[in-house]
Amino acid sequence: MLSARRARGFTLFEMLVVIVLIGVTVGILAFGIGKGLHAASERRALAEMVQALRNARVQAIVSGQPAQARFDLKARRFAGPDRLVHQLPGDMQVKLQTAAQLGAAFEFYPDGGSSGGHVLLSQGDKRWRIDVGWLTGSVALRDEP
Repeated sequence: MLSARRARGFTLFEMLVVIVLIGVTVGILAFGIGKGLHAASERRALAEMVQALRNARVQAIVSGQPAQARFDLKARRFAGPDRLVHQLPGDMQVKLQTAAQLGAAFEFYPDGGSSGGHVLLSQGDKRWRIDVGWLTGSVALRDEP
């Protein structure tokens, strides 16, 4: 009779093992989700920057007027010709190389060309470069080694 009751229940040790396993699993999942959200934030910021530059090129071609994508390096923001301001992640570093007379901006012209230059972005040990072609106005994102 006593062995029948034991077979149906769990010991305190078995319950503690299950609780510890659940705790470890939740910790691993939380870490993975945190890293995934951080990577998504990086990809979103890069995509928004490329899109803002490409939108400026398209607007210049369509409107027949020069269009700019402007950067505020101190506030870590940028905006395309639509004036929609995008904020960069707090730990992402930005450096621009563009025409001196434009300051922290890229200008695109009605013929499809641009002032040219590039944006260097870094976050931890990751690095990216966005090239803006002066002749064609093309915008290309690539990883830096």
